[in-house]
Amino acid sequence: MKCVPIAASEFMKTLHTLLTPLLLLGLAAQELSPVSLAMISSFDVSVLMEELVNGLTHIIPDGLDHLAFLLGLFFLSRNLPTLLLQVTIFTLAHSLTLGLVILLGLNLPPQWVEVAVGLSIALLALEGFYPKKLQRWRPLMIILFGGVHGLAFAHNLLLTENLRRSPLAALFGFNLGVECGQIFVVGILVLAFSLWWQRAWYQRRVAQPMLACVAFAGLTWAVQRWPV
Repeated sequence: MKCVPIAASEFMKTLHTLLTPLLLLGLAAQELSPVSLAMISSFDVSVLMEELVNGLTHIIPDGLDHLAFLLGLFFLSRNLPTLLLQVTIFTLAHSLTLGLVILLGLNLPPQWVEVAVGLSIALLALEGFYPKKLQRWRPLMIILFGGVHGLAFAHNLLLTENLRRSPLAALFGFNLGVECGQIFVVGILVLAFSLWWQRAWYQRRVAQPMLACVAFAGLTWAVQRWPV
């Protein structure tokens, strides 16, 4: 079964439509937040560096569920520009929700967020088996599921003392560390698999078995994390 890459123009059009209200919401939240100026004035470079390391280790080696989502994106793509665009959208989505939670002080049940993370991984991976039905929904899935992962990141960041010392530096450093971890993982995957992207057997022998493993892992995490 051959998976046809999403046309870049169609993908960007969908992205613009879906991201515009989210970006406006983020800008409004920053404008309305009474602590925005205080966050800027208390920017601490040492906190930024500490949270950069924290964000990096949250991906490697601690972020198995986040890595599984990246694996899902990777094995759904056989085109490097499309892959990089999708990873960037995923980063923007989880960075936005992470920032909103920190800036607005939202308090969401972490148990259900973790369940949603597992389900997001499984649902994304299923596209590899039903590309004709699900491929057009991939931009929306990346944005929504990226937002869910951002909520999970927020729970991790809220537990740190650095967030109280310098909120903006902690937020920026953590996001930067996560992005560095993502770039490293995607780079390793591209080096390992991209030479076979155009092979006729790649989808059946490589991509689909890997996506099946990703889906199984996501469902397993969702069940394990389900509140009892």
